[in-house]
Amino acid sequence: MLPIARRSRAVRPRLAVPLPWLAAAFWLLTASPARAASLTFDDVADLSDAAAASFPNTSLSSAQVLSEASVQVLLGYDAAGTWATSGAQGILNSLGAVITFSFAVPVVAFAIDVLGIEKDGVTLPIGLYGYVGDVLTATAVSDPLAIGDSGLHEQRLELSGAKFTSIRLGALVECGPTTCFSDEGSTLFADTASATAVPEPGTVALVALGLAALAGRSRR
Repeated sequence: MLPIARRSRAVRPRLAVPLPWLAAAFWLLTASPARAASLTFDDVADLSDAAAASFPNTSLSSAQVLSEASVQVLLGYDAAGTWATSGAQGILNSLGAVITFSFAVPVVAFAIDVLGIEKDGVTLPIGLYGYVGDVLTATAVSDPLAIGDSGLHEQRLELSGAKFTSIRLGALVECGPTTCFSDEGSTLFADTASATAVPEPGTVALVALGLAALAGRSRR
């Protein structure tokens, strides 16, 4: 009996993951990154309460919106061109000693420009405290010796490396063995905040589905 010759099919090499799928994966991973949203007070009425303003994802406790012109009238400082870091307005903690920023979607980074106001010849350090619920997760404290073009203490405070559902901003005083927020108002002026929100669940799910599809395709 003669052996039957069988033809063998040449195996064509192919990419485990085709280029279009790689492009799709790259798009999924980069299309909706966490974005830093800017928060300024230039479009809010001068002398109004910032708590009544509408900001995406962010609400504020009571804080007085002040233009540099109003700072000069009410506080006696020549603030023109030196206090506000965007436009000519910011917020003063005169309606509440501590200003609280609350977020509808948690944020993973927050930064804000602060200016310390002398009270009885003393400039207190300014604290930026981040919380998840009532749990403190990160802190940043200013250095009162950092002087800006206003001739007063100025610094940009930043928090990152954790999630935050709220941020509290206020002047700090010695409180036994530690520090706590002062209950005295008109100790700081703040402006030009930025907050980076956690990506929405829908975005995360989209990325997961895309990667799962890639994994399935590569196994075929």
